[in-house]
Formats: sequence, structure tokens, C-alpha cells
Amino acid sequence: MDSNDLLQINKNQAFLSSRMDNFKFNLKRGHGNLLSYALDRFRWHIYPRLHHVSKFPTHIDIELSSSCNLNCPMCYTTTDEFKQNVDRTLLDFNLYKKIIDECSKHRSHYSIRLSWRGEAFLNPQIYEMIKYAKQKGIKEVSTLTHGGFLDPEKFEELVDLGLDWLTISFDGVDETYEQVRAPLKYKESLEKIKKYSEIKKRKKSVKPVLKIQGIWPAIAKNPEKFFSTFEPLVDQVASLPLVDYLRKDTEIEYIENFTCPVLYQRMTVDALGQVKLCYNDEMGNINVGDLNFQTVEEVWRGELLQNARDIHLKHKGVEELEPCKHCFYPRKTEEKLIKIDGREISGDGVSNRSQMLGT
Repeated sequence: MDSNDLLQINKNQAFLSSRMDNFKFNLKRGHGNLLSYALDRFRWHIYPRLHHVSKFPTHIDIELSSSCNLNCPMCYTTTDEFKQNVDRTLLDFNLYKKIIDECSKHRSHYSIRLSWRGEAFLNPQIYEMIKYAKQKGIKEVSTLTHGGFLDPEKFEELVDLGLDWLTISFDGVDETYEQVRAPLKYKESLEKIKKYSEIKKRKKSVKPVLKIQGIWPAIAKNPEKFFSTFEPLVDQVASLPLVDYLRKDTEIEYIENFTCPVLYQRMTVDALGQVKLCYNDEMGNINVGDLNFQTVEEVWRGELLQNARDIHLKHKGVEELEPCKHCFYPRKTEEKLIKIDGREISGDGVSNRSQMLGT
């Protein structure tokens, strides 16, 4: 296997939390299913390296809503291309149950993430969906949100339903947050997260593990304040470099002989039930299946997805697959050192890429 392939697993995050806190985060994330979780992490890392296609995907991203009520300056949902080509809709509950019912029959299936491009909590059935998945034995149910539709009462419901992992996108502190996440207000959003921490302590609940993540341009001026604000409240704090979500980059440096790991790790289903090439195919350029008419297993082991894997095995993904040209995975990176709490943290910054909002 090409050595470059080994660098691409879980690319694009800098964990600001200490190594010990990150270790504790993973223990908490696997709480109640530690052996299954450890096996799942092994598969996550080893299957791409062996180019092994499992019988059934161990993880599926399921888009509950393709719409968002915010207009953040770095987000692809604000572009004309997205608005023209992506239907704004909610996932049908019966289709969702069909997907979960199939997942529940496969012991190798481990996790679902109930979010992709839009704001998951725009779907009013999200609480029923979490409940249904946990009742069907899905070991890890997670979602990502900007948090605007949550409050302490709703968060407590998530705890009671057994949600395993909640990531809240929180870009910066003070006025920076309000500029990026308008019309959300910083103090109100921060107070809610403080209440979530109190609720978990009161209920003595490990789950959901709470992760705060922010894009680097929004926290770069004062990463220490960002970290010190959230470190006592949540289980993990992370930063993401700004990648080319707006598809404005023209001079892109690609990794030589790149082979994508994602096609061996996870499946991505949009709110219409169509299976996309991967979760980085935000514009929905390539359909590889339709779960309205097919099973998850048929698509995962099907000809269209296998053709994409074969293209990548020939190191031609960027040349032949439109989403791959814009994806951050095949792009060269430069090591960036961030100083937090007296520690030096290594993170990947995309080469030849601006870190200014709106670029």
C-alpha cells in the first residue's frame, strides 16, 4: 500500500483536548459496548488499508434534513450550485425504519450518524428516530447540530432516549460566534451548553458524549479562550481547518497515488433515500444506489460503488470522479502547530488554502 494512504484516516481535525481527555472521550463513547467499539475502531482503520469491502457497512450517515436555517459564510449550502441541485426536504420516517431494520439484522453494523448537509433538528421526528434506532439495537447513534433548536428540556430528552454522541458546531467566542452563526447568540448558546453539562451530572449519565468543534479561522485569534471556555463543560474540544466547501480554489495540490479510505468505511444516504458516493459528495454529483428500491447491502456491495473503489485503486479518483476533485482528502497538507494550555498540538492544514471566512 502506498505510504500516503496511511495519512488519510480521520484527516482534517485537530483535537484541542489533551491526549488523556481524548482517551477518556473514546472510553465514554464506547461506554456500554467497549468490546464492540474497539472492534469497530479496528475495522475503521484496517479495512481501508487492506482495501477490504465488508459484507455490510459498519457505519451509515443518514441525512434527516437537507435544509439549514442558517447561512454561515463557509457553508456549501449557501452556494448557487447547492441551491439549484439539491432538493430541500426531510427524510421519510418509513424509509428510515426500513434502513434501521436492515442494519439491526447485521451484527457487524455498529453506528449511524443522523446528520449530513442540513440541520438534523429541522426534522421534527428526530427524537422518534433516535428512539427507534436504539430500540433496534444500533450501538452508536450520533448527530451533529448547530444547537439552535436545542434547549435543556430537549437535551434531557436526548439523554433519556440514549443518544450516544452529540457534536455541536460552535465557531468562536463572543462576537465572532455571532458573526458566523447568525442569528444565534453567544451567551445564550453557551448557557445552554452549561446546562447540558449540569443535566448529565445530575442524571449521572455518560451519554451523550459532548463534542464542541469550531473552524480554525473563527478561533485562531484566541484558541486558548475557546478551549478554556468549553473544556470544563464537554468531553472533547476540536478544531477544523477551513476546507474548500465553497469550491473556489483553483490551484490545488494533490497527494500522489492517493486512494480514498472513506469508500471502505461508511455509506452516505441523503434525505431522499439516494446513496451518494460518500459524505464529501455534498453537491450530490454521484448516485450509487437508491434505498427506496434497494437494500443497504445491495448498494454497499454493488457495481457502482465498487467501480468507484476500483478507480481509486488505480489512483484516478481526482481525475475521474467529480466530488473527489473538490474533496479535502486527496489534497496535500502542511503540519500546523497550535499552542493550547501549554501544549503543542499538531494539526493538518490544507496546502495552498486560505483560512479566511468566505473563501
